Amino acid sequence: MFRFRKCAQFAAPFLALALLACFGGVKKTGKVVDYKPGRVITKKGYYDVGPLSDGWYRIKLGIAAINFRNDALGSTISTDAFCDQAFDDAPLNALTGHLFAGLQDIKIEKQTPFIMADRGALRTSLKATLDGVPVRIETVVLKKDWCLFDFYLVGPPEKFSAALPDFEAFFQGFQFTGEI
Repeated sequence: MFRFRKCAQFAAPFLALALLACFGGVKKTGKVVDYKPGRVITKKGYYDVGPLSDGWYRIKLGIAAINFRNDALGSTISTDAFCDQAFDDAPLNALTGHLFAGLQDIKIEKQTPFIMADRGALRTSLKATLDGVPVRIETVVLKKDWCLFDFYLVGPPEKFSAALPDFEAFFQGFQFTGEI
């Protein structure tokens, strides 16, 4: 049992890395380079995100994304941006589907289109396994001004609902007004 918990504890950051690395329609040249509280810094500008509560800290995974970890919740929140034809101009559900490459036993529970920053966005909730470890994932995908923005939460099923409010505050704080 200890071995399973230890595996689940470390699965979320690696799943975040796998989700980004496997994103089939995106070149591996993301625009995200740094983070200041509430602001994701890109190669040519920035976009704003909402605050995270205490317990979240930034982790670096060697990819063009901003990643936060909460050990108590065993969860990871991430965001990335791809612009200037660095992604396929496909429908949001197709772009979302690319995020799940490498997962097994995928069960999409809900997909909800909504408006975010005056653009259509797609929120997806699912259960899956990664190398036999059960995970829950919540994603938000948005295209705006020739850019694709991804937000996602990855965590163990038993603690996932406790991490959701922070994820919601994070992506709902999104504001983007210029070129990145």
